Amino acid sequence: MSHQQKTRMQLSSKTANNNGLTLIECLVAIAVIGLTAAVMAPVMVFSVATRIQNQRAEQALQIAQGEIDKVRLMVERGGDFSSELSAYPSTTSVAAAGAPTLASASTAFNSTTTTVAKLVNIDDDADSEFAVQVFRSPGSPTSSGSPSPVAFELGVRVYDYQAWQRIGGGAVETKAASLSFTSGDGQRSKRPLSVIYTNIFKGDRDDALCKYRQYLSTASTVTNGLNCI
Repeated sequence: MSHQQKTRMQLSSKTANNNGLTLIECLVAIAVIGLTAAVMAPVMVFSVATRIQNQRAEQALQIAQGEIDKVRLMVERGGDFSSELSAYPSTTSVAAAGAPTLASASTAFNSTTTTVAKLVNIDDDADSEFAVQVFRSPGSPTSSGSPSPVAFELGVRVYDYQAWQRIGGGAVETKAASLSFTSGDGQRSKRPLSVIYTNIFKGDRDDALCKYRQYLSTASTVTNGLNCI
């Protein structure tokens, strides 16, 4: 056998010995995969949960803004809107209004108490996703005898109803939830995802300016250069 043939046989033998993985190499590979999965799993849980929370918060903000726009449009249409406004419960201080204690599937808000929230279904399935609490202040009436107020404060709080139910429908709070990183429901099971307090003003009446200044200053009369009575 020639020297060249011997060299080829030795190289072939070495190549054959190097084919495949040894048991130790397989165990090392399994350990590396396990460690990678253990490190990545919590990150994935945080990422998915936080993304769901932020998506819910965006939907809640759209719902809250929609309720504000609905009342604002009702006022801007003009005329006597007192009967429509009476469907929204009144409270002395909007910011101090208590949290809802229950939610109703009724299409109208409870006209006597602020503690009932309306259920909202955004995807037309069998389950409601949000509970909306809308309330207002009595506002400043006009001197012309119209029952519709010139200015009033409107408050909207939107809760994640499914998260609320997961804690057994227990007591919720009024302060807006903090949208930080979370691995679960975070604060949305107890706090509203969206909170908006705003002033609604009807400015096309004769005494609107005076009444609005009275509303802002909480004084019975405001002169300061204006002929307010």
